[in-house]
Amino acid sequence: MSQRFATIISYLFHPLLFATYGAAFIVAVNPHLFAEYQLKTRILWIIITFIFTFICPVVWIVMMKRLELITDYQMTDPQERIIPYIAVATFYMWTYRLFRPTTEVTAFTNQLISLMMLGAAISIFIGFFINIFRKISIHAIGMGCLLGLVLVMMQVSDFDLKLAFVGVIILGGAVGTARLVLHAHEQAEVYAGYLVGFMGMFFSFTLIPMIFRS
Repeated sequence: MSQRFATIISYLFHPLLFATYGAAFIVAVNPHLFAEYQLKTRILWIIITFIFTFICPVVWIVMMKRLELITDYQMTDPQERIIPYIAVATFYMWTYRLFRPTTEVTAFTNQLISLMMLGAAISIFIGFFINIFRKISIHAIGMGCLLGLVLVMMQVSDFDLKLAFVGVIILGGAVGTARLVLHAHEQAEVYAGYLVGFMGMFFSFTLIPMIFRS
C-alpha cells in the first residue's frame, strides 16, 4: 500500500466519522423498525449525529490548535490527546442522551443509535485511560466499534449482513495497514484499538442492558 493511498484511507475512515457511518448503517438495514418515521426524520438522525460527533469535535480541535494546546492535528504526542479524548467522549454522551428512549417518545428517540453512541463513548473512555500509559490507534478503535455494530445488526436486521460483516473486516484490515504504512502506530497499538472498539460495543449492547434489566 502506497503512502498516498494510506492517507486517503485514513481520511475516509477517520474515527470521528464512525458514528455517522454507523447511524446511516443502522437506518439502512432496519427499515422495519423505523417504518413509522418519515424519511426526512431518518435523514435528520444522520445529520444530527454528524454535527454532534464530527463537526463539534473538529471545531473543538481547531480551537485547541489555534490556542496552541496541541502542536499538530495528528496529535502524535499521546499527552496532547487527553483533552480531545474527553471532549469527544462528552459530545458522544450528549448524542447518546439525545437519542436515548425515555418515557416521552420524541422524533429523536432511537434505541439502536443511542446504544451505539454509548458504546463509542465507552470505547473512547477506555482508550483515554490506555493513552495515559501508551498510545493507541483511534482509527482502529473506530473500526472495532463498526465491526461490533455490524455483528449486533446481524441479530436484529431482516437483511442478510454476512457480506457487510466481511466487508468491515476487510476495511478494518485496510485501515490498520494504512496506519502502519504511515508510521502512525505500531502493530500492538492497532490491535489494541480494534479490541477496545469491539469491547465498547459489546458492553453497550450486551452487558449494560442485562445489568439494567436485572
